Amino acid sequence: MKVAVVQMESSTDREKNIEASYRLLEKAKNSDLVVFPEYQIYAPAFDGKDDMKTISEPLDGKFVKSITEIARSESQKIILNIPERNQYNLKPFNTAIYIDELGLILKYRKLHLFDAFGFRESSVFEKGDARPAIFNGSGDPLGVLICYDLRFPEPARMLALDGAKLIIYQAGWFAGERKYDQWKTLLKARAMENGVFVIGAAQTGHRFTGHSMVISPYGDVLAEMGTDEGVITFDIDFSLVEKYREEVPVLKHRRTDVYDVLDVDAFKLI
Repeated sequence: MKVAVVQMESSTDREKNIEASYRLLEKAKNSDLVVFPEYQIYAPAFDGKDDMKTISEPLDGKFVKSITEIARSESQKIILNIPERNQYNLKPFNTAIYIDELGLILKYRKLHLFDAFGFRESSVFEKGDARPAIFNGSGDPLGVLICYDLRFPEPARMLALDGAKLIIYQAGWFAGERKYDQWKTLLKARAMENGVFVIGAAQTGHRFTGHSMVISPYGDVLAEMGTDEGVITFDIDFSLVEKYREEVPVLKHRRTDVYDVLDVDAFKLI
């Protein structure tokens, strides 16, 4: 599978971000799968002035429809990120949209909102309430998680147990002390502990770390960007997943007689 990872410098200018999305998608037109980062069409300022209800759109909105047509015409799978309109007139969801070449549309709503390091993502988004699901409309099974989800191992393990060979993290990973090291370390950990390829598609610019990357099941960094906006492509050989899982069968060796990732009560803090 030839994957194109898009690294953007999004702002609070929605139309400018959408124009950049089309421009960067054109650079990825020969790829099988195109992955955009979090905050693709709107990067919140978190200054109390973000009008996310106005910025948001439904799954059948104009932007998603236009990308669906491109996916069909170019025979691509494309993973977007939008503020998804909430039908109950509440704050929108931070949502990953999977579109395949047949027009199938699936979604994942970010579970863990980034209320950390002085940010309050819950001030502009509603958190998702459904477990992550496999996207495998027309190819190898993959899963999508979003940014702060990376700091929680449980969602990635669920996806791996459900059959994912590739886990994608869309991110607006804020810059700061230790943040690049944490980003890279956590991406590598999720790959090795689950025996999957991991892709981190990141925002860049003065507020974000950039450094989108592709990680093998062995934890090797196969491709990495710097801090410029752009696209990197990489051919993923999924046979490496089977090879790693034979050599390091972490999923088979789980002690489910003692613990279970789905046994939430066993992990409650006292």
